Amino acid sequence: MRVSSSRTEFTMPAVVLVTLIALAVAPAFGQEGSTSQSQNSTNKAETRRAALSSSADHTGVLQGTVANQAGERLPGASLNLTPKSAGQSGRSTVANEQGEYRFSDLAEGPYSLRVTMNGFKESTQTVTLPGGATITLENIALEVADVSATVAIVADGEGLNTSNTAPPVSFNQNKLETLPLVNERFQDALPLVPGVVRGPDGMLNLKGARSSQSGMIVNSANVTDPVTGESAINLPIEAVQSVEVLTNPYSAEYGQFTGAVTSVQTRSGSEKFQANATSFFPRPRRRGGSFVGVEAFTPRVTFSGPLMKDKLKFFQSFEYRYVRTPVDNLPPLSRDTDLESFDSLSQLDWDIDDQNHLTTTLSLFPEKLRYVGLNTFNHQEVTPNFKQRGFLLAVNERLIVNSKSVLESSFSVKQFDADVFPSSGSAPMNFAPDGNSGKFFNQQTRQSKRYQALETYSFEGPNFAGTHLLKVGGGVSYVTFDGRNTSNVVCILRADGTRSQQFDYQGNGRLSRNKTEFLAYFEDKWTLNRRLTFEYGVRYDRDNVAGENNISPRIGFAFLPLVDGRTVVRGGIGIFYDDINLNVATFSQLQDRILTHFGPNGLQVIGLPERQRFQFTGEKLHTPRSVNWNLEFDREWLKNLFVRVGYQQRQARREFILNPIDPIDSGSHGAILGVDNSGSSRYRELEVTARYKFREHDEFTASYVRSSSRGDLNDFNSYFSNFQNPIVQANERSRLPWDVPNRFLFQSEFHVPYRITLVPVLDIRTGFPYSIIDEERNFVGPRNLAGRFPNFASLDLQILRTVSLPGRFDKYRVELGLKVFNLTNHFNPRDFQNNLASDGFGGFYNSVGRKYGTRITFVKK
Repeated sequence: MRVSSSRTEFTMPAVVLVTLIALAVAPAFGQEGSTSQSQNSTNKAETRRAALSSSADHTGVLQGTVANQAGERLPGASLNLTPKSAGQSGRSTVANEQGEYRFSDLAEGPYSLRVTMNGFKESTQTVTLPGGATITLENIALEVADVSATVAIVADGEGLNTSNTAPPVSFNQNKLETLPLVNERFQDALPLVPGVVRGPDGMLNLKGARSSQSGMIVNSANVTDPVTGESAINLPIEAVQSVEVLTNPYSAEYGQFTGAVTSVQTRSGSEKFQANATSFFPRPRRRGGSFVGVEAFTPRVTFSGPLMKDKLKFFQSFEYRYVRTPVDNLPPLSRDTDLESFDSLSQLDWDIDDQNHLTTTLSLFPEKLRYVGLNTFNHQEVTPNFKQRGFLLAVNERLIVNSKSVLESSFSVKQFDADVFPSSGSAPMNFAPDGNSGKFFNQQTRQSKRYQALETYSFEGPNFAGTHLLKVGGGVSYVTFDGRNTSNVVCILRADGTRSQQFDYQGNGRLSRNKTEFLAYFEDKWTLNRRLTFEYGVRYDRDNVAGENNISPRIGFAFLPLVDGRTVVRGGIGIFYDDINLNVATFSQLQDRILTHFGPNGLQVIGLPERQRFQFTGEKLHTPRSVNWNLEFDREWLKNLFVRVGYQQRQARREFILNPIDPIDSGSHGAILGVDNSGSSRYRELEVTARYKFREHDEFTASYVRSSSRGDLNDFNSYFSNFQNPIVQANERSRLPWDVPNRFLFQSEFHVPYRITLVPVLDIRTGFPYSIIDEERNFVGPRNLAGRFPNFASLDLQILRTVSLPGRFDKYRVELGLKVFNLTNHFNPRDFQNNLASDGFGGFYNSVGRKYGTRITFVKK
């Protein structure tokens, strides 16, 4: 039993009421084979039923994991279990995505376990299984094959990952618990990947891509919002088994993005009942020298265990979050943004037999946000509220056809509904030089649902000029979207308070669009010899919005230039096609805008009001695409000192851009807000990363990234995503808002005496660029070239210590933790007064100072 209580800046120990959720699953999967195979399966089933009914206590389990010498798990390893006693048949299985295997319903006695995988030496060992026992063999270590062998995966240098042509950056459950994460969510770990930054709008930008251009999948299901393309799921951090960030996903199975992709695997149930509870006390809110209400209340409960021994396991995690986050330079009682959410993940894992595994996952993630975008210039009354409702139901089956092939089937349904609305009332929204006032102008109601079915067949091909690991797959998805988008009056005020411009909106704002998507792909991991591996493939995508046949060829390689196996040169190039978000597909259904100009007194109308309507100004809709390539050099220079030097470039085209066109230029009676595919962006990156491992669990990692992000600034989502921007100026090509030329990132985990663990993270980077505007909200000079925010620097630290309890409590231990964010209290402003007409022009505001938190965890040994 594990009970923990923690305090962080946003999560504190609290009391939670846990509701038991029962998830009933009754799918049936059948496979037809030859007569002999069917008879063999029948005989096995009858034998097992007889054994269970007569002597269930005498059957045992053999389980564990397979890894290389560096300790890296090896999914896809083949395992053959042969009994040494006469009259018993052998078993075979394949390690799953986490490198795990399991044999159940085993009679007592000696067995021979043989483990094989392309590129590694065969491992054989004898295991004696007592009656009714469960034996776990963790990390069966496979050695790399000799030079003469054909190799798909090479790992000669200890700790040097040469498994893939484009290896991902991974975070396992233990790492997520150890890192100082401010919100204790897995998304907080992503900026620790070189080249991933959280932009000035709070969104994640992976490798220079816009936040809507990167993909996110959970257990093979697409979990992005089909309307905006943004990530649209929340998971309790205890429910996450692993997070992988694929910055160069050359594998053809990944698609519908032009940036990077984040893949999340959720946790399975355990063989013994386990429970975990954390954050069981609310943190009071202190404002203006007094305690006023609750600032944070974030209880989390997790439990798992078997429902049927060796057959059915469950995992359940709940998280309730109520968090108030202050903007310190606002009045004490009106400086908080409010978040309230309830996240739940339920998972059932059913071992139908040794060859067939079924996983069913249900995730719920309702959330309410008040005062979104609260800052120095937007007080509570002018900010919007946001409410989301949704669920993800995913069913995944993994069938081991034989020792050389696996068939994976998945089906998912994801619903995501969102509402955006002002805090109260319907007063006009006023944009003024010193700060905005009134009520947020836009209201949205959206309902969307995605149905997705995928089928993947992986198999070992013939050994022609080396070994081949082949994968073919296909799928279909159907998306529905209905909603309404309406806006109220918007006024632009001068410094003296008079009206300069006013926007009115006409139309019902009703939106509706469905989309059907098809995909197919083929890929081959081809190992010519021990020193050279290629991974190539092609992907096909088509949807009924653009109606285009999109072909995406890709190829990557890994080459060992030296015989010592301590140097790897990798690279690749590929074409990637994005998804067309449904906010773009329905832009012509948005309300028209009426723009009126006023004289110096703010009352006299200048000229005639101008109607602005949305119109696609290109020939036809095209699917955005990018060409991504990289080249990197990995070397173990000294024992346990690993250095990577890499260059990456991403060139995206056909991006959707919004551009106002005057009536004279448009040749019509009114102005046009034109949308077309003329946008582009470019990202270049040079990365140098060093990692040093010492002792058993300690390591230092330091990276430097020199990068450049440039592109068109009027991308559609900048104006018509969740929180809309009514002021649209002419498009320009310049630095993108998240452009960071220089970034140094340091993270470490090391253990010191007295069972203390230190986990520091240091992030130093160039400040984001900014623009200057006048009182009419026109840009002065080129956009994003007026200057930059001050350099950002933050040292975060978590200190952990384990204490054994004395006396009759010696079966328990306590894990104590202290978190500190921005330890040096560095000034990291988030707001800049860029309006020339304001008396405060040029000022920086809204820095987050030093923050503390504690963590207390009770663990039964």
